[in-house]
Order: sequence, then C-alpha cells, then structure tokens
Amino acid sequence: MKKIKKTLFLSATVMLLAGPALAQTGSVYADTVSDAKSAISSNQSAGEKLVSQLNDMQDKVVALQKKVTAKNQEIANVQKDITSSQARLDELVGEIKTATVELNNRKTVLREQLVQLQKESTNSVSGNVYIDFVLSSDNFTELLSRSVAVGKLNKANKDAMDAVQQAKDKLAGLKDEQSAKQDQLVADKDKLVGEKAALTAAQKDADSASQDLQKKIEDNQATLATLQVNLNTALTAQQKAANEAAQKQAAAEAAAAQASAAKSAASSSTASSSSSASTQSTTNNVVNNVNAGTSTGNSGSSSSNGGNSSHNGNAYAYGQCTWYAYERSGWAGSYWGNGADWGNSARAAGYTVNNTPQAGALVSFAGGQNIGGWTADPTYGHVAYVESVGNGTITISQGGMGFSNPGGPNYQTLSNVGAYTYIHPAN
Repeated sequence: MKKIKKTLFLSATVMLLAGPALAQTGSVYADTVSDAKSAISSNQSAGEKLVSQLNDMQDKVVALQKKVTAKNQEIANVQKDITSSQARLDELVGEIKTATVELNNRKTVLREQLVQLQKESTNSVSGNVYIDFVLSSDNFTELLSRSVAVGKLNKANKDAMDAVQQAKDKLAGLKDEQSAKQDQLVADKDKLVGEKAALTAAQKDADSASQDLQKKIEDNQATLATLQVNLNTALTAQQKAANEAAQKQAAAEAAAAQASAAKSAASSSTASSSSSASTQSTTNNVVNNVNAGTSTGNSGSSSSNGGNSSHNGNAYAYGQCTWYAYERSGWAGSYWGNGADWGNSARAAGYTVNNTPQAGALVSFAGGQNIGGWTADPTYGHVAYVESVGNGTITISQGGMGFSNPGGPNYQTLSNVGAYTYIHPAN
C-alpha cells in the first residue's frame, strides 16, 4: 500500500512539474517565432519603403537629365545669337571705318580745292579764299560765274560732309546698340551655364542617393534572407519542442494511469477473497459461452485498418495519415509528430532510417514533396505504409482527409523510390 501511494505521489509530481515546463517551452519557441515573423514583416515594410524612395529618386534623376538637356539647347541657341551679334558688330565696325575714311577723304579734297582757289586768287583782300576768288574776277560776267561756282562747291562739300557724318553717327549708334545686345546675350549665357551647373550637381547628388538606396535595398534583402532562415529554424525548434512536450505529457499520463491501475488492483484484491465462489461460477459461465460461439468481450477494442477503432496507444487523430500509418504498422511510435517528422523521431527512438525501400516499412514525405502527381502539405508532410516493392516502384497504403476513405487503406504505386525516407521495423 505504501508503494502504491509513493507511485501516485511521484506521478502527480511529474504531471505538476511537466505541465508548466512544457507550457514555458512552448511559450519560448512561440515568442521566438513571433519575433522572427515580426522582424520579417518590419524588414519587408522597410524594403518596400526603400524601393519606393529609389523609384522616386530615379524619376528625379530622369527629370533633371531632361532639364540639363533643355538647358544645353538654350545655351546653344544663345551662343548662336552671340555669334550672329558679333558678326553684325564686326560689320558695323567695318562700316564706321569706311565712313571715317570717306570723311577724311572729303576733308582732303576740300583742302585741295581751297589751295587751288588760293592759287587762282593772286591778291588776298578779305582773307577768305572764296571771297578773294570772287573779287579777283576780271569782269562782271566772270564775277557772277565764280560766285555761282563757289556757292555750288560749298553746298556740295557741305552735303557730302553732312551725309558722311550722319552715316558715321548712325553706325556708331548701331554699334552701341549691338554691343548692349551682345553684353545681354553673354550675361544670359553665363546665367544658363550657372543653372546648368546647378542641375548637373543636383543630378549627381540624385545619382549618388540612388546608389545609396540600391545598397540599402541589397542589405535589406540579405537581412531578410537571414531572418527567414531564423524563422525556419525557430519553426523547426518549435515543432521539435512540441513533439517532445507531447511525448513527455504522454509519459506522465501513462505513469498516472499505471499508478491508478495499481491502486485499483490493490483494492480489488482485497475483495476477491470474499467472492471466490461467485468468481469461479462466472468464469465457468464465460467458458461455456465461448464454447457455444458467443463472447462477452468488447468488440470495439480490436484493431482495424478500415474503421474508427484503433489498438491501444494510438494518440493520433482519426482521418490523419499518421493515424493510419500507426494502425497499419502496429509498431510505430505514438508521439512521432507530423508525417514529415517521423524519420527524425524514429531515428531518435533507435529505428533504422534511410532511403532504401522495404516492404513493411513506413515511408515519410517532406513538406511540399511530390507524391506521384500530388504534393504533400508544405507544413505537415505525409506518411504511409509500404505494402510491396517492385522493380523501381513501391506500392503504399495510406490514410488522410484528402482521400475518399480517410481511415484507409488508399493504395498508390510510386516511382523515384530513392527520393523518400523509409523507417524500417525493428528486427
């Protein structure tokens, strides 16, 4: 009796200690997975923002390039105007020189005329060459003739001198106007060159910013890849911890059940001595009934591959591939996790696991693995029983909610047999 109480106490202690520990372990891995997913989400958001900024910056670079091109065209047009203006200015300078030469020639001619008149006037009376030339006439007729000639000569010389001077003045005005225009064109060109320099600098800054953003995006993608690896690692650890926790929980429950059974056995042994006669009578009746073809046992406790019943220890949910594989094999572990986990769980339990097919073995499929035209669940994978091995093929039976008969058996023949993981029964 003391032994039974001690066993019950130890079982209860295991249950009490295992519960919080398992919950804490699950919480730790859940937090790790949650942190990894949160980091990935944050990283993806940052990446999207960087890509948006890069697109905006590249648009800015293109816009600045268009402005620089337009500014180059404006500078070329102004330079063309400057060249044309300079040519016109050179023409005006040439025309002014020509007018100056002509004016000087007119003055020379006038001086020569005066010298000639002075020679023809032998005596100077008034001190004026023209008057002396008229007064030195020999008769009245000559006087009138000389007066008319002197008048015409003076008018012609004056008109010529005025025309040349006016042309010179006009050309000088045009030159000043053209010079002002030239100065304005040069100032406009200098302004355009300055604006182009500013645009070129802005474009260079935008290019540099684009390169920086591109580098940040590449770094962000590398970080994202690392975070994804961390997430996969955390998910694997979480699944492993869940499997271990389930096994420990099952062990604790089994210990408690064993202790309870021991207690019940101890209680019944006390009462058995007082009812031995009644027990013997019941036993005789059962034997007689069996011999007559009837049974008082519970038919629902037998093992079956085609119904909802299962042999003792099947902890998997009916309709899952793991439930059928456990039932069909008769030796698989009760807490090996999802179908994709059975290889690692079986190896840890001491079973031989490899890629060599064998009739009577279990076959485990990784998450997302192709199974003869359909794909295993990307998270849980799949597991089945190898019925037979042919020439490069295997025939399996399996269960699962995706089949017409979830409880199995559902048969399928597969090739590419070396791609799968096989769990061999113990010898």
